Amino acid sequence: MKKRQVKGSSTREMIADVAVRLFSEHGYTGTTMRDIAEAVGVLPGSLYAHIESKETLLLEIVSDGIAQFLAIEQSLQASVDSPEARLRKAIRAHVDVVAEDPQRSLVVFHQWRFLSEPNRASAVAMRRRYANAFVKIVEDGKSDGVFSPRLDTRITVFGILGALNWIPSGIRTWAPPVRKKSLTSWRKP
Repeated sequence: MKKRQVKGSSTREMIADVAVRLFSEHGYTGTTMRDIAEAVGVLPGSLYAHIESKETLLLEIVSDGIAQFLAIEQSLQASVDSPEARLRKAIRAHVDVVAEDPQRSLVVFHQWRFLSEPNRASAVAMRRRYANAFVKIVEDGKSDGVFSPRLDTRITVFGILGALNWIPSGIRTWAPPVRKKSLTSWRKP
């Protein structure tokens, strides 16, 4: 396994960055603390001077990642734009967060399931809060006549978020390595 040295970063940040890479490549269950230690260049026991456990790392990665998406939700709450404009902004902001760090997004979207309770329940609640921002946009759009009243809100939101949440998987499968500029270049200014 390739060791990764990150200049100017604390050991804890380096451990978290390596964990993101390994969790995104091999999954949470396919990554051991020994793998993380080897990639960081420390002895396995030395990791515990910086982190409590592998799950603590996952929780930190997932919580910090979801917090970036919840910042989008906060900006949508303050918006007075039309539902269509809010939906466009939400999708663009989501893609921007993913483009910033596709590997981290991959972990946030797919590895949270391996958290134990109560951490999993907390992650689910944060994810639901984010999804509810899209529910509000779709419901507002239906009420305003911008979106068809026949739209099933739940299926529409699942479709939008499902597509958006698979972007980092597609990047890894079809277009590695993708830079932020190329990922966001599709959108209008």
